[in-house]
Amino acid sequence: MAAAARAAGYEVTLIGRGPATAVPLGVAARTVAVAGVIGTHRMLRPRPGLRWPLAYRSAEAYTHRTTLVAARRSLLATRGAELALVHRPLPLRAVARCGHLLALLRHGVRAVWTRARAAQHRTAVHRREKPDTRLDNIVTELARLLLRRRAWRRLDPGLLDEEVAYGPALDSVRPHLIHALGHRTLGVAIRAALRAEASGHRIEVVWDAPPRVPAPTRRATVAADAHERTFAPEADAVVTVGDRLARELRARHGLSATPTVCRNAPPLTAAPDGPQGVRAVCRLSEDTPLLVHAGRLLPDRGPATVIEALPKLYDLHAAFVVPDTGDPYLAELRDRAAQLGVHARLHVVPYVPVEEIPAFLSSADIGVLPVHQLPHHQGVLASRYFEYAHARLPVVVSDVRAMAAATLELGNGEVFRAGDTADFVRAVGAVLTNPKRYRKAYDRDDVLRQWSWQTESVPLIDLYARLLGPRP
Repeated sequence: MAAAARAAGYEVTLIGRGPATAVPLGVAARTVAVAGVIGTHRMLRPRPGLRWPLAYRSAEAYTHRTTLVAARRSLLATRGAELALVHRPLPLRAVARCGHLLALLRHGVRAVWTRARAAQHRTAVHRREKPDTRLDNIVTELARLLLRRRAWRRLDPGLLDEEVAYGPALDSVRPHLIHALGHRTLGVAIRAALRAEASGHRIEVVWDAPPRVPAPTRRATVAADAHERTFAPEADAVVTVGDRLARELRARHGLSATPTVCRNAPPLTAAPDGPQGVRAVCRLSEDTPLLVHAGRLLPDRGPATVIEALPKLYDLHAAFVVPDTGDPYLAELRDRAAQLGVHARLHVVPYVPVEEIPAFLSSADIGVLPVHQLPHHQGVLASRYFEYAHARLPVVVSDVRAMAAATLELGNGEVFRAGDTADFVRAVGAVLTNPKRYRKAYDRDDVLRQWSWQTESVPLIDLYARLLGPRP
């Protein structure tokens, strides 16, 4: 988006937590530090209350007391060794031994008391980090009913940490338009626009609304919903990634216009040639079948289906292109592959620069999207789907609504029942039997051009022009 806006003649500044990597030419970048003081206060100072009456009242007290107990344990062990080595008259040795024994008993009592308080403190912090108990849900519902749109201040105070970090940066830039990505930056942008307008400077706010991913707790869900309902109607325009999601956003927030749709598609380039692509990184010959799964590994994205299918697909290899090769969930998948005896056919490959993705993936035989049947998967085509298409890869996708419909209409792959390993094996086998049939789907006129950033960015730049008026 930054590169497209810069090419259209706008001066662009990216503001984020950083690090600022691969910033387009001519685009400024600012990195802000979000301290997390307000958001982590509940974890650092959990109130003991009735549930954890012995818990330490702060992280500092917890650290001090547990460290002090460990230090005293070491001193007493050293004293015991000293008494065993130093020769003294028997009466003095007996007195010293008795004193050491009393010190050990006193330390034992203190250690037991400290361990009890420390255990309750850790439990309190864990509950604060993941407030999903019945009592937490009751408090959440009370906040929702009593505070309504302002409930986010009580339920997700970390949003104010982002105001402290991003607000001054926006005030110093004094932009004419803020493109706010996600609901967390929406409130920051709206408040910056209000401050600017009070000083006589007009700022347009565009809210970029991604699909709503299920939150880990009821508290997080209610907080996000309250924050959206507070600030979404104040945005001057809304952008999202799918037609169905656009209609849902308009109905949910009572927007005056349907949001602009701008999908995250790769730029259209010449037919990719990937001799040094994912196949070369995996050190596989051209005749070895290879499927690729690109993107962050999450349980709801279905990578476990790929692992479970490998024993039934014999010589097929699977490559996971991931942002973090040290991901704990990836370690679980590797352990499962070892249990099934297919670890040698599982390859883990790090990300490549965005502009290289289609060429990098093109040397594989199949791109897979085995996502589960969840609401945020249903209404939009994933970015990985477009990346596979620009790599001219046949796809195997689960039967979530948007991707299944696109695949059946274009004929560029097979659809299987989400979570059904046997049906996944059937779909992969069908593609491997006649891959040219599925690749031919991309030869149709304008298929990839319609799914390209050159096409998708046009409505976004037009939206900027409508909000800002004619450019010099």
